[in-house]
Amino acid sequence: MIKNYLLVTLRTLRRQPGFTAIKVLSLSLGLICSILVLMHVQYTTSYDRHFDNWQNIYRLVTSLTTDQRIDSDQIAEGVFNPLLKDYGQIEQAAKIRSDNGLFTYGEFSSPNDYHWVEPAFLSMFSFDFLRGDRETALDRPNTIVISESAARKYFGDTDPLGETLTLNSRLEVQVTGIYRDLPPNTHLDIEMMIGVATARQVAGESFMNGSTWVGFGGTMAYLVIPGPAAAESLRQDLPNFIDRNVPEQQQSFVRQYEHALDLEPLADIYLSPRQGFGPADYGRRIVLGGLSLFAVLILVSSCINFANLSLAQMQQRGREIGVRKTLGASRGDLLAQFLAEAVLLTMLAFLVALPVVYLLVPPYTALTGTAFTFGSMLQSSQIIWILLFAVTVGLLSGLLPALKMSRYQPIAAISGKRDGGRSSRWFRAGLTVVQFGFAVVVVIFAIGVNLQVKHLKEVDPGFNRGNLIVLDTRYSPSSPNQFGYQAMVDELASHPGIRAVGRADAAPPNNGGYNPWGRPGWEQDELRTISHLGVDEHYLEAMQIELLAGRNFSSDFPADFMPAGQPDPEQTYGVLITTAAVRNFGFASSEAALDELLTVANLTFRIIGVTNEFRLSGGLEDAMRSTSVLRGTDRPTRSLLIRLDPAQRDEALSHIDTVWDRHRPDVPIDRQFYEQIYDSMVREETNGINRASQFAAVLTVLIAALGLYALAFFSTQQRTKEIGIRKVLGASVGSIVKLLTVSFVKPVLLACTIAVFFAWWIADYYLGQFSSRVEIPVLVYISVVAFTVLLAVCTVIVHSTNVATSDPVQSLRDE
Repeated sequence: MIKNYLLVTLRTLRRQPGFTAIKVLSLSLGLICSILVLMHVQYTTSYDRHFDNWQNIYRLVTSLTTDQRIDSDQIAEGVFNPLLKDYGQIEQAAKIRSDNGLFTYGEFSSPNDYHWVEPAFLSMFSFDFLRGDRETALDRPNTIVISESAARKYFGDTDPLGETLTLNSRLEVQVTGIYRDLPPNTHLDIEMMIGVATARQVAGESFMNGSTWVGFGGTMAYLVIPGPAAAESLRQDLPNFIDRNVPEQQQSFVRQYEHALDLEPLADIYLSPRQGFGPADYGRRIVLGGLSLFAVLILVSSCINFANLSLAQMQQRGREIGVRKTLGASRGDLLAQFLAEAVLLTMLAFLVALPVVYLLVPPYTALTGTAFTFGSMLQSSQIIWILLFAVTVGLLSGLLPALKMSRYQPIAAISGKRDGGRSSRWFRAGLTVVQFGFAVVVVIFAIGVNLQVKHLKEVDPGFNRGNLIVLDTRYSPSSPNQFGYQAMVDELASHPGIRAVGRADAAPPNNGGYNPWGRPGWEQDELRTISHLGVDEHYLEAMQIELLAGRNFSSDFPADFMPAGQPDPEQTYGVLITTAAVRNFGFASSEAALDELLTVANLTFRIIGVTNEFRLSGGLEDAMRSTSVLRGTDRPTRSLLIRLDPAQRDEALSHIDTVWDRHRPDVPIDRQFYEQIYDSMVREETNGINRASQFAAVLTVLIAALGLYALAFFSTQQRTKEIGIRKVLGASVGSIVKLLTVSFVKPVLLACTIAVFFAWWIADYYLGQFSSRVEIPVLVYISVVAFTVLLAVCTVIVHSTNVATSDPVQSLRDE
């Protein structure tokens, strides 16, 4: 029986090669997209699972509530020791904090990220040591362990073990271990680790060991808890833990901010939206979700295409169905045959898709920032799941046509009743509506994303981002005499091609610190969580930010500037605020805000000026994260903002390099144009979803057009005799073409009408992630609808015209 089914299937496919090719092509397009996204999802879910005991590792995370809920990946260090004391089920625990510094070996110097870690971190994450002892490598002060890539970078072919690196020209650390490079599918981006004992020699015993429950300096904590039951029990008890242990003098503050702790499983961290103490970052989830949605839409469109074309063939196979039923075939036999045909076609499409997937994996991984390979799909477990997926797609694609055709009555089939009757035609029209609806939604969304990317590149950020240099001075407060900071700044500013040199605690596109601010007398629930940045009196000039009211920071007013050490709670310091902050704090106008007071924690600030609203991330940050308060600082900062005269740009750049070599000859210069930084950031934020949406739009339109093309061909073939009679009775070519075209255009118009509303909703949700967003013009919706209808009309007219202009004698002989 199976052999018979196979023979019938092959003969059917051979008898209709055009329909077969369109079915296979559309299914292969859907499978290509789906397989790529499946590999992406599999790669994403594999993050951090290569570590031993990954199921039992958790990250301790924090949440606070001011005017909004803030979920952070950091902890307040005061919670750590009480946590270990209260919960004996914690087998291991370690704190870690990232940093950046200049490492020197001999004549070679290079900046590098590194991490301060507690020694238990090494064994907790089972780092694979190539040299040295993992258990004792960081027990002693002034020791460092490095990855094999870092070893090659600094030591070349020299054996690094026992060699000494100098950090920031000040701290010497001995290499006591070299570990194998971490694989790309881990959230840990760690090249060098120094034990906290080393830092405490310089910064004191309180380094990464503070007592506050609400002060956050970048420290993260990892725990090993055996078994999900123990972890869930601990997690449920965390609110009680806070009540039991928070120091009395901090209780009020902790409760005001609804301080909460939670456990985040290691496998969930990569897609976690938690970051620092800013608003949640759902970037990875949005990209992966968007890619998955596009793949599903394309695959569903392919399946609809398959079902639609199969239903269109119902009359052509009606006699076959009738004869087989008359000879005793049951509905189950026919159902099995038609499903077998669908699976066979899907497997053919799968074979067509495989070489294309092989070619597309490198550009796809480059686009999405992933690192899987085609070979990973061929692993035994993966290939089995993908084959099962392909078979499932075949069964789902063929299920509706199989159910419909297996119910076809023998009398109707043998008598040649047209394509299953009115219900079948309505059903096919409905499938066409869904298919073209998908295409319209994806096309409008793709255009919206593309417009947003262009908008971000052209939007006015509120400052002049052209001819602006961001210079990393590599200044470290722990080594204030490392070089002549002020002398270097003065020499930089002396060149006529440099208009201004400003200082900032953080360089754009970073937005500075993020804390709850208020006005005197405000209650807790009235506070505004905003970004604030420490800058000097030249910052506005360097950034070319406009001062709208009041005055700038000035050395004539020493109280404007916060001191380098601990600020005095009794002192009132100066701040500049933006017009956004004027609205946020409820001031009537910019002038009315002058001389008013703002508070943060136990510090008080006086508003001395109001500037225009600006976005240091150019609109990529959300509105709440955009900097709206500038604090005065006259101390050295790591970042310098240098405004160039465009007429002397090359000379100014040469001057910057010369001054740098004079003051910091041992340190490679790190200067970038802000526009380069911003363009790179826009690409990283939007490139994946932009390219994917464009690709999905092309594919969904192509699949829909192929399906309509085949349906038009089949429909005109069925009506050949009718068309011949109409021509004999005097019908014109135009009237016949109109008759055939209208029946196909109606469902397409309905699809466009429905899809426009869904497209607006989806695009509005995505574009709402940006503080500066574009509005999709109504003309775009009209143009997409017009293009879709025109495409449908042209597709149908091709066949309609051929049939309408054919010889009526040949048409009447057709049947």
